[in-house]
Amino acid sequence: MEAIQEHPDLELKTIVGASALLYRFGHAVDVIRKDGFEPAAKVYSIVEGENPTTMAKSTGMAIMDLSTQFENLRPDVVLTVADRFETIATAIAASYMNIPVAHTQGGEVTGSIDESVRHAVTKLAHVHFPATERAADYLLRMGEEPGRVHLTGCPAIDLIANLDLSLPGDLFESNRGVGAKLDTSQPYLVVMQHPVTTEFG
Repeated sequence: MEAIQEHPDLELKTIVGASALLYRFGHAVDVIRKDGFEPAAKVYSIVEGENPTTMAKSTGMAIMDLSTQFENLRPDVVLTVADRFETIATAIAASYMNIPVAHTQGGEVTGSIDESVRHAVTKLAHVHFPATERAADYLLRMGEEPGRVHLTGCPAIDLIANLDLSLPGDLFESNRGVGAKLDTSQPYLVVMQHPVTTEFG
């Protein structure tokens, strides 16, 4: 986003939506603003329930609101990331409105609903920015034109490479997010899980 914002021939307009607008998920829109990106629009599309039905409904709501935002903002290109429900909603809305879609992190194979969404977005996208050589090769084997596939790596790696990795004493107070307060002076264990969305129920 910084590279787009700094480019003399480009104008960045950011649409923030879904969980980024919800306090129970940390209200990431505050971080986006703090980083210097004022949203051009907001899309409220989360249906409560966190199950396959509400995920499908949230996708439908996002398509409806994104189409309105695209009509208002009139972008030349829409850039969307990875494989979430708002990603496919973005690609569907833009495609039906004849707005070219650029997609990052396509071509990855995971075996979950994310993979199906990612591949569907690939077929709706016009320009592809895969994160790995393997993903780029997969996009080509899916029939994407070689001139439209640009191996760029994962944008998050650029972020990590430029991070100040020193930890201020109030890190967990000032960037707490959601959940219980963590006392870092005591032993703790970090556990991360990505739900298997094809085995819900």
